[in-house]
Amino acid sequence: MQRIGIAMIPHNDIGLDASGNLAMVHNTEAVAQHARQRLMFYKGEYFLDTNVGVDWLGMVLGQQPSAIVIAEAMAKKAILDTPGVTGILELQADFDRLSRGAFLRRCLIETEYDDTSIPL
Repeated sequence: MQRIGIAMIPHNDIGLDASGNLAMVHNTEAVAQHARQRLMFYKGEYFLDTNVGVDWLGMVLGQQPSAIVIAEAMAKKAILDTPGVTGILELQADFDRLSRGAFLRRCLIETEYDDTSIPL
């Protein structure tokens, strides 16, 4: 089954091709984009089902640096629950003491399209 998504450029803006139409991504890139979107979706953000999303606010942001373990586990679950993802090769999360927030510095995933990895 082919997966299709809209191309995103830095800062998560919609990408356009040279003629001004939506730029599309396929297969591996679409799976990676879907995983990235799932990571950015906060729990409680969707008014019809407040249980959908990752609980960054309740479990990670504003917490002690030891919460990085929880952040990694939540990120792994969100990524592995993404349709088309078959595994995580590498996931590196860091805690920023100044902002008391967690950041995914590097993440490489495997997809059902036999690509070895793709960065998120």
